Amino acid sequence: MISSNLLKELTFIFYRFRHVIIYTLIGFFSILCELIIRKFLIAINIGEIPSTILSITFGILIAFFLNIKLNFFIKKNLLKKALIYYFLISIISISLQFSINNFTDFHLDIFYNYEIERLIISGTIFIFAYLLHKRFSFKNSARLGVAIYASKETNVHDIFQKIGIYPDFIHVDIVDESFVKDARPINYKKYELIKQYWKGKEIHTHLMTKNPINLIKNVSKFSDLIFFHKEINENINEVINLFDNLNSKPGIVLHAINNYDGELEALTSQFNNIMILSIPEAGYSGQKFVKKSFDLINKINEIQKRKKINLFVDGGINMENIRNMNVENIVSGSDVLNNKDPREQIMRLKTFGRYI
Repeated sequence: MISSNLLKELTFIFYRFRHVIIYTLIGFFSILCELIIRKFLIAINIGEIPSTILSITFGILIAFFLNIKLNFFIKKNLLKKALIYYFLISIISISLQFSINNFTDFHLDIFYNYEIERLIISGTIFIFAYLLHKRFSFKNSARLGVAIYASKETNVHDIFQKIGIYPDFIHVDIVDESFVKDARPINYKKYELIKQYWKGKEIHTHLMTKNPINLIKNVSKFSDLIFFHKEINENINEVINLFDNLNSKPGIVLHAINNYDGELEALTSQFNNIMILSIPEAGYSGQKFVKKSFDLINKINEIQKRKKINLFVDGGINMENIRNMNVENIVSGSDVLNNKDPREQIMRLKTFGRYI
């Protein structure tokens, strides 16, 4: 019987390489489908060349459909673009396969036939095709970050033991008295620990404050991306201009309980990074998801400049509501950290409930 530790290690290996593993299985299955379709078309006298072209087209469509359903998350408004990239890269890959065959005069003696050639040569340039698809066709896969408060009480070591390097980025929450009266003191040393434990990971900061300018100056040396709320006391253009001299990028937080009708077009022209706070009150973890958040997500997804937006949702994320989210980034705190197996929960959320 497989020990629990070995099972966890195998699970981690699958998680780390899940895209390439699933891509490989789907690729093999789609080629088998292609070969069966080709054989059938030839049997009904369609002709060898038309049969080959049609079967390859069907194989590409089958592989694309299975990849977006089982392997990669693609925003609905980018599906057409992803399909075009996928089709072009697949055609280049297949053309390269036939070119290799013609150039090398590849044969398997008495066992040689089209089917065996197709399977073997496609395997030789598999990595080339996969890297291109990952870079272009499926570049908009969803990412997940785990939320950590920058306060004295936060045990960064304990959190790392729970989640390891599973998150795509670390999301740091900072709250001050202007937002929450009983806010805990900010401990900037937590950033140093975070950078030590999660080397190479992006660090994002969510500032829950009415006066973000001074805080931005303090956290910019640690953060790749800094979010601040639209509802602030300081001039929003001054805050944006502050980032011109910083290495961090700005992001805006829209609280789902508020009404932003008529403002979304203007906001999306100012910010490429938008985060929807989907809980009733900012600054408190463990709250339930506000269903009104879906309305705000849908409105942002429908605006003209949506392709340029990197959309985040933070707060109350769980297995029930994540399935209906058409966003690129998920931020989760208590749902991951309070789970009996935080790493497994990250895998579930990242794959929108498709894993386990």
